Amino acid sequence: MTHRDDGLRPDRSQPLPLHIGDELQLKKPHPCGADRWSVLRVGADLRLQCSGCGRTILVARADIERRVRRIFPAGDAGIPRMAP
Repeated sequence: MTHRDDGLRPDRSQPLPLHIGDELQLKKPHPCGADRWSVLRVGADLRLQCSGCGRTILVARADIERRVRRIFPAGDAGIPRMAP
């Protein structure tokens, strides 16, 4: 079992397991109306692209970890993981 298969974050001392290509559903929608974002870059900051209008943003990882509702992993069959 890999770290990615353990659920979202069983131990809150570890960062949320995000990878390039994952899609995130955030708690509040973007002004265009879409609430899903694609992960383009990971690290201390995350670069996300809105699935509705295509706008890209750079956001601190800590801000995103509080705002994520679901993660749709890249390459999976669309099975979401629930945020804690």
